[in-house]
Amino acid sequence: IEVEGLPPLPFANYDALRQGELVFAFGSPEGLRNSLTMGIVSSVARQPDPDRPMVFIQTDAPINHGNSGGPLISASGQVIGVNAQIQSDSGGSDGVGFAIPSNTIQIVVSQLVTGKSAKHAYLGVSIGSPINGSGAQIDSTVTGGPADKAGLAPGDIITQIGTTAITSPNDLTGVVDSFHPEQQVKVTYKRGGTSHTVTLTLGTRPS
Repeated sequence: IEVEGLPPLPFANYDALRQGELVFAFGSPEGLRNSLTMGIVSSVARQPDPDRPMVFIQTDAPINHGNSGGPLISASGQVIGVNAQIQSDSGGSDGVGFAIPSNTIQIVVSQLVTGKSAKHAYLGVSIGSPINGSGAQIDSTVTGGPADKAGLAPGDIITQIGTTAITSPNDLTGVVDSFHPEQQVKVTYKRGGTSHTVTLTLGTRPS
């Protein structure tokens, strides 16, 4: 909703987000409209559900039922995410809340406003942490998937997607989700201690 005289808030670049940054959560927790809470970024890349290949921003800004759909704002007034869920034994805020990153929101919204269904980029791998060093190790590839077609194989360690360094499996999930399906990206990986780079076309994540 646009209000005359009040310009819409700009989206922040999620890739520039850092742990410890001050953030503000807006929403209607428990039906209390126009509420504001404050906290920090607890983690820039958290995957609370291992069965969902999606990365969230974790924050300790108090988030309760009714905050979902409200923005998570940086100290400079930029939207860094949309509040989505909490992790709680009591059902109330335990200081563990999650927001969908701004880069993911922009991709999804750009599809929805044109009448399309939201689609997510897909690499076609299952990943884990390498025994030594950083990166995202490929545990398996989907036959005929983008990674498989590009020659990536189990045991390869992905260290960079495009210009973004990959230090953990969560990094890889978040970066892939920031691209569009059918977009071409450069993937840098290590195999047997040797670094390689390949350009591949991302697919569309299955439902």
